[in-house]
Amino acid sequence: MSETVGGGAKPGPALKDTVHEVQGRFPNDAALQDALGRLTLAGYDRADFSLPEEQPSTASTPNEGADNPTDQTDKAQLRTMGTGMAGFAGAAAIGGATIATGGAAAVAAAAAAAVGLGAAALAEGVGRAADQATIDERNRRGLAGTLVLAVRTRSPEQADEVTRLMREAGASDVSPVTRTDQVLTRGVSAASWTGA
Repeated sequence: MSETVGGGAKPGPALKDTVHEVQGRFPNDAALQDALGRLTLAGYDRADFSLPEEQPSTASTPNEGADNPTDQTDKAQLRTMGTGMAGFAGAAAIGGATIATGGAAAVAAAAAAAVGLGAAALAEGVGRAADQATIDERNRRGLAGTLVLAVRTRSPEQADEVTRLMREAGASDVSPVTRTDQVLTRGVSAASWTGA
Protein backbone atom coordinates (compact mmCIF):
# COMPACT_ATOMS: atom_id res chain seq x y z
CA MET A 1 0.00 0.00 0.00
CA SER A 2 1.49 3.34 -0.98
CA GLU A 3 1.63 6.26 1.36
CA THR A 4 -0.32 9.32 0.43
CA VAL A 5 0.60 12.95 0.67
CA GLY A 6 -2.25 15.40 0.37
CA GLY A 7 -4.57 12.78 -1.13
CA GLY A 8 -2.13 11.61 -3.83
CA ALA A 9 0.37 8.81 -4.13
CA LYS A 10 3.81 9.38 -2.70
CA PRO A 11 6.21 10.03 -5.58
CA GLY A 12 9.05 7.56 -6.05
CA PRO A 13 12.68 8.47 -6.54
CA ALA A 14 13.46 10.60 -9.55
CA LEU A 15 14.86 8.79 -12.57
CA LYS A 16 18.40 9.81 -13.32
CA ASP A 17 19.29 11.01 -16.80
CA THR A 18 22.78 9.54 -16.62
CA VAL A 19 24.33 6.20 -15.81
CA HIS A 20 27.92 5.95 -14.62
CA GLU A 21 29.73 2.69 -15.14
CA VAL A 22 33.18 1.23 -15.59
CA GLN A 23 33.81 -1.05 -18.56
CA GLY A 24 36.71 -3.43 -18.91
CA ARG A 25 37.68 -5.74 -21.76
CA PHE A 26 38.66 -9.29 -20.73
CA PRO A 27 40.87 -11.79 -22.60
CA ASN A 28 38.84 -14.88 -21.57
CA ASP A 29 36.17 -16.31 -19.30
CA ALA A 30 38.64 -17.16 -16.51
CA ALA A 31 39.70 -13.51 -16.17
CA LEU A 32 36.06 -12.42 -16.26
CA GLN A 33 35.17 -14.92 -13.51
CA ASP A 34 38.10 -13.62 -11.44
CA ALA A 35 36.79 -10.04 -11.78
CA LEU A 36 33.23 -11.09 -10.87
CA GLY A 37 34.55 -12.82 -7.76
CA ARG A 38 36.66 -9.84 -6.71
CA LEU A 39 33.80 -7.39 -7.26
CA THR A 40 31.31 -9.55 -5.37
CA LEU A 41 33.71 -9.98 -2.44
CA ALA A 42 34.20 -6.20 -2.38
CA GLY A 43 30.43 -5.84 -1.88
CA TYR A 44 29.22 -4.83 -5.34
CA ASP A 45 25.68 -5.83 -6.24
CA ARG A 46 25.40 -8.35 -9.06
CA ALA A 47 22.40 -6.40 -10.37
CA ASP A 48 24.87 -3.70 -11.43
CA PHE A 49 26.94 -6.09 -13.60
CA SER A 50 26.28 -6.63 -17.29
CA LEU A 51 27.98 -8.08 -20.35
CA PRO A 52 27.22 -5.70 -23.21
CA GLU A 53 27.13 -7.31 -26.65
CA GLU A 54 29.74 -6.47 -29.30
CA GLN A 55 29.36 -2.63 -29.10
CA PRO A 56 30.15 -1.89 -25.42
CA SER A 57 30.36 1.90 -25.69
CA THR A 58 26.83 2.42 -27.02
CA ALA A 59 24.86 -0.83 -27.07
CA SER A 60 23.65 -1.34 -23.53
CA THR A 61 23.49 -0.33 -19.92
CA PRO A 62 22.94 -2.50 -16.87
CA ASN A 63 19.20 -1.95 -17.47
CA GLU A 64 19.00 -2.35 -21.23
CA GLY A 65 20.13 -4.98 -23.70
CA ALA A 66 22.83 -6.79 -21.80
CA ASP A 67 23.34 -10.37 -20.71
CA ASN A 68 23.39 -11.12 -17.03
CA PRO A 69 26.83 -12.40 -16.09
CA THR A 70 26.85 -15.62 -14.14
CA ASP A 71 29.70 -17.45 -12.55
CA GLN A 72 30.33 -21.05 -11.62
CA THR A 73 28.96 -20.51 -8.10
CA ASP A 74 25.62 -19.30 -9.48
CA LYS A 75 25.37 -22.30 -11.80
CA ALA A 76 26.33 -24.79 -9.11
CA GLN A 77 23.77 -23.32 -6.72
CA LEU A 78 21.01 -23.54 -9.35
CA ARG A 79 21.89 -27.16 -10.13
CA THR A 80 21.99 -28.03 -6.43
CA MET A 81 18.67 -26.32 -5.83
CA GLY A 82 16.99 -28.09 -8.76
CA THR A 83 18.23 -31.56 -7.91
CA GLY A 84 17.60 -30.99 -4.18
CA MET A 85 14.00 -29.96 -4.80
CA ALA A 86 13.41 -32.92 -7.12
CA GLY A 87 14.98 -35.27 -4.58
CA PHE A 88 12.86 -33.90 -1.76
CA ALA A 89 9.65 -34.20 -3.79
CA GLY A 90 10.50 -37.77 -4.71
CA ALA A 91 11.43 -38.70 -1.15
CA ALA A 92 8.25 -37.15 0.22
CA ALA A 93 6.12 -39.08 -2.29
CA ILE A 94 7.96 -42.34 -1.57
CA GLY A 95 7.70 -41.81 2.18
CA GLY A 96 3.99 -41.18 1.89
CA ALA A 97 3.47 -44.31 -0.24
CA THR A 98 5.52 -46.44 2.14
CA ILE A 99 3.58 -45.23 5.17
CA ALA A 100 0.24 -45.61 3.38
CA THR A 101 0.98 -49.23 2.41
CA GLY A 102 2.44 -50.20 5.77
CA GLY A 103 5.91 -50.78 4.28
CA ALA A 104 4.85 -52.87 1.28
CA ALA A 105 6.06 -50.14 -1.09
CA ALA A 106 9.62 -50.17 0.28
CA VAL A 107 11.04 -52.17 -2.67
CA ALA A 108 9.35 -49.84 -5.18
CA ALA A 109 10.66 -46.89 -3.19
CA ALA A 110 14.24 -48.15 -3.47
CA ALA A 111 13.86 -48.58 -7.23
CA ALA A 112 12.36 -45.10 -7.59
CA ALA A 113 15.22 -43.63 -5.56
CA ALA A 114 17.74 -45.24 -7.94
CA VAL A 115 15.89 -43.75 -10.93
CA GLY A 116 15.90 -40.35 -9.20
CA LEU A 117 19.66 -40.51 -8.71
CA GLY A 118 20.11 -41.32 -12.41
CA ALA A 119 17.93 -38.34 -13.39
CA ALA A 120 19.96 -36.05 -11.13
CA ALA A 121 23.20 -37.26 -12.74
CA LEU A 122 21.73 -36.65 -16.20
CA ALA A 123 20.65 -33.13 -15.20
CA GLU A 124 24.15 -32.45 -13.89
CA GLY A 125 25.71 -33.57 -17.19
CA VAL A 126 23.37 -31.40 -19.26
CA GLY A 127 24.11 -28.42 -16.99
CA ARG A 128 27.85 -28.90 -17.39
CA ALA A 129 27.55 -29.06 -21.19
CA ALA A 130 25.58 -25.80 -21.23
CA ASP A 131 28.17 -24.21 -18.94
CA GLN A 132 30.96 -25.28 -21.29
CA ALA A 133 29.14 -23.74 -24.27
CA THR A 134 28.90 -20.43 -22.37
CA ILE A 135 32.58 -20.57 -21.45
CA ASP A 136 33.55 -21.34 -25.05
CA GLU A 137 31.48 -18.39 -26.31
CA ARG A 138 33.04 -16.02 -23.76
CA ASN A 139 36.53 -17.24 -24.69
CA ARG A 140 35.71 -16.59 -28.37
CA ARG A 141 34.56 -13.07 -27.48
CA GLY A 142 37.73 -12.59 -25.43
CA LEU A 143 39.91 -13.50 -28.43
CA ALA A 144 37.88 -11.11 -30.59
CA GLY A 145 38.30 -8.32 -28.04
CA THR A 146 34.56 -8.04 -27.37
CA LEU A 147 34.24 -9.67 -23.92
CA VAL A 148 33.33 -6.61 -21.87
CA LEU A 149 32.09 -6.35 -18.31
CA ALA A 150 30.20 -3.19 -17.35
CA VAL A 151 29.70 -2.30 -13.69
CA ARG A 152 27.40 0.54 -12.64
CA THR A 153 29.03 2.88 -10.15
CA ARG A 154 27.57 5.57 -7.93
CA SER A 155 30.62 7.61 -6.99
CA PRO A 156 34.11 8.44 -8.25
CA GLU A 157 35.52 6.32 -5.41
CA GLN A 158 33.54 3.29 -6.59
CA ALA A 159 34.71 3.88 -10.15
CA ASP A 160 38.34 3.92 -8.96
CA GLU A 161 37.88 0.72 -6.95
CA VAL A 162 36.10 -1.12 -9.79
CA THR A 163 38.85 -0.03 -12.19
CA ARG A 164 41.52 -1.38 -9.83
CA LEU A 165 39.70 -4.69 -9.27
CA MET A 166 39.16 -5.22 -12.99
CA ARG A 167 42.82 -4.54 -13.78
CA GLU A 168 43.94 -6.92 -11.01
CA ALA A 169 41.80 -9.62 -12.67
CA GLY A 170 43.44 -9.07 -16.06
CA ALA A 171 41.15 -6.58 -17.82
CA SER A 172 42.47 -4.16 -20.40
CA ASP A 173 40.95 -0.97 -21.76
CA VAL A 174 39.30 -0.26 -18.40
CA SER A 175 37.56 3.08 -18.43
CA PRO A 176 34.67 4.95 -16.84
CA VAL A 177 31.70 5.61 -19.11
CA THR A 178 28.88 8.10 -18.59
CA ARG A 179 25.66 7.51 -20.50
CA THR A 180 22.69 9.72 -21.07
CA ASP A 181 20.63 7.17 -22.97
CA GLN A 182 18.10 6.68 -20.19
CA VAL A 183 16.50 10.05 -20.97
CA LEU A 184 14.04 7.98 -23.01
CA THR A 185 12.22 7.27 -19.75
CA ARG A 186 11.86 10.94 -18.81
CA GLY A 187 8.18 11.81 -18.36
CA VAL A 188 7.11 8.19 -18.07
CA SER A 189 4.78 7.67 -15.14
CA ALA A 190 2.72 4.81 -13.78
CA ALA A 191 -0.31 6.35 -15.46
CA SER A 192 1.37 6.25 -18.87
CA TRP A 193 2.09 2.54 -18.40
CA THR A 194 -1.33 1.55 -17.10
CA GLY A 195 -3.48 4.05 -18.93
CA ALA A 196 -4.99 5.22 -15.65
